[in-house]
Amino acid sequence: MMLIRTVLVFAILVGLGFSSATAQQSSIIDAESGRTEYLRWFVGGYGGLGANLHSAQFGALPGYASCCDEFGSQLMLAPNAGLIIEFPLATDLRLQLRAGYTAQGGMLQRSEVIGNEPVLSDGPIPTTERRDVTVDHTLEAGLSMVTLEPTVDYNLTSGLWVSGGVRAGYLLDTDFSQSEKLISPDGYTFTNGSALRNEIAAGIPDPVSVQLAATAGVRYELPLSARATLSPEARYYLPLTAISSADWRVQSIYVGASVRVGIYTPNERRILRDTVIERDTILVYKIGLVADSLYLSESSSSEATTDEGDVRTVSTTITELWVRARPKPFSPSLAVDFRTRLSGNDQPLTTIRIQELDVVESYPLLPQIFFDSAATDIATTGQWVLTQEEAKKFIANDLQRDQLQVYSQLLNVIGSRMQRDPEAVLTILGTTDNVGAEKDNLGMAEARAASVRTYLRDVWGIPEQRLVVRKRLVPVNHANLESAEGRAENRRVELSSSSLTTFEPVEFRERDVIVTPATASLVPTVTNGEGITAWSAEIEQGGRILASASGRGVPTEPLAWESGQQETAPRTDKPVVGLLTVENVLGQSVTVADTATIDFVSMQLMKSMQEGGKRMERYSLIVFDYNSAELNPANRKVMDQVRSRIEPTSKVTILGFADRSGNPESNRNLARRRCMEAQKALGLSDDRVTIVPIGSDRLIYDNDTPIGRSYSRTVQIEVETPVRE
Repeated sequence: MMLIRTVLVFAILVGLGFSSATAQQSSIIDAESGRTEYLRWFVGGYGGLGANLHSAQFGALPGYASCCDEFGSQLMLAPNAGLIIEFPLATDLRLQLRAGYTAQGGMLQRSEVIGNEPVLSDGPIPTTERRDVTVDHTLEAGLSMVTLEPTVDYNLTSGLWVSGGVRAGYLLDTDFSQSEKLISPDGYTFTNGSALRNEIAAGIPDPVSVQLAATAGVRYELPLSARATLSPEARYYLPLTAISSADWRVQSIYVGASVRVGIYTPNERRILRDTVIERDTILVYKIGLVADSLYLSESSSSEATTDEGDVRTVSTTITELWVRARPKPFSPSLAVDFRTRLSGNDQPLTTIRIQELDVVESYPLLPQIFFDSAATDIATTGQWVLTQEEAKKFIANDLQRDQLQVYSQLLNVIGSRMQRDPEAVLTILGTTDNVGAEKDNLGMAEARAASVRTYLRDVWGIPEQRLVVRKRLVPVNHANLESAEGRAENRRVELSSSSLTTFEPVEFRERDVIVTPATASLVPTVTNGEGITAWSAEIEQGGRILASASGRGVPTEPLAWESGQQETAPRTDKPVVGLLTVENVLGQSVTVADTATIDFVSMQLMKSMQEGGKRMERYSLIVFDYNSAELNPANRKVMDQVRSRIEPTSKVTILGFADRSGNPESNRNLARRRCMEAQKALGLSDDRVTIVPIGSDRLIYDNDTPIGRSYSRTVQIEVETPVRE
């Protein structure tokens, strides 16, 4: 016990001798990163000497002879070393675990005086004597073991720690050797002739391999660095188990030093987030807005990370570009102008001249009605069929001024004229194409003629005796029998009358105008078209629209105006106004205009000014059969009427036409012969007439129908007569 007290006092004095000694810090500041690192655990090692006090309350191990009563207590020194891992439980409390090597072996000795022991004298002749002898009993054992030592350490004061716990060890070496040696008197041996007896080398019988001991200790920490400490220390081990079944226990006092290195790691950095929004706003003006608007145009973000000690600052910078849009007034720069081409040059148009004319226009009657293949009902021919009540209101001069429209009323014109001329007798000749179902079919030809007769009799009230029905397989002047177009023309009813007035042209009289220039345009000019989404343009006179157009976007093309056409010509002396209107998406509009004045010259004004007006008369004569230039008697009468209208000052133009059958050159020659036949019938010399043989170069009617082809075999006569007082 004296030894234990001495060691403890030494350790305390050594510790107190270091005035700078401090306890291991629970946290440190890393010099490089500036971060606070926190103590997680310690690792290290220890080493020193153990003073092993053997309490051997036995004289011999079981099964082995010994003359010793007991060995008693003996002190032996042995090395101790191992590794340390230590965990902080609190600021002043730690859990320590040591794993190491400990030697508890030693030599047990005991001297004993044995009286009246038989011994041999060491002479030439050994003799047995009984003498009092002194002998040494020796028992030596290694008893090394590996240990695992958990303790709880408590910091009493700065740097001074006390600990308590247990130690578990596993014996690695359990061999022992034993002997008994004769020490005195000199010159004697045991009866075996040797100074040694009871020599044994064997394993300790009944060893306890796992050794347990309670431990208590003290140490003082001396800092070597911010992370490492050196601790002089002492520990006492109280055995809880014996070495073997004999009463053999080993107490130990360990004195040494330990080195600990603190393992420090930083906690996760505390993250501070900082968001900075940088906004910039620009002001723009936009067409098409109703009110101010604010919207995000661009947005971007960047992130910067700054580490300072235990804090990581994440700064997010958001950059935004906002646009404040304000309505921009809709004020496009635009203009519009009337223009025309004169002598090949584009020129401004400020005045339009209107000359008034008396016009007589006649539309001839084609005395033929065409049927579809195998058809006999006039309802399939395109003829306009009236009821009796409608027939009572029919007036030919109320018809539309269109040749084909007049033809569609052929039977109604004939019916009305036969009512006015009770002496007229109508011959109705039905024909076929003499092909297929119509081959040699006179009954079909008669049925076609009968359907015409029935209509004139039942609707127009023409007596049946004035309607003579005839039939033929094909017409006398038939078209091409081999072509589809020719056969379509041969399926017909031919009409002829005892009175030439029955088939006189339908004549229209009205006042017409000549407009100069005959063509014009409304030209837009846009120098600032921002915001324009749609446009419309129109030319009007007194609320009457003469031309119009519209479109999307900015107008770029002129508005063409056929000012000389009857439908689109100005009619009064009011100005002609050209309007251009543009709109934006909101429906806001801007309109610009240009005005052209009217120089209106009426017939009465021309007479008073003695400028001379004009009377225009146009005649179309269906006078020619297929591939023919001969006039029939009915058309000769029309020619007589035309001749009566021609005055010495009249200018006559004859235009000749043909259908598309044949080649263009042949058709022009045929048209020329037709013009010359008309000139001959009119009795005009070459210096009083202009002949224009057009042929089929310009088809004046649709040549896909037999009606259109028939009307194309014609001449048109234009008579222009000055009108004077």
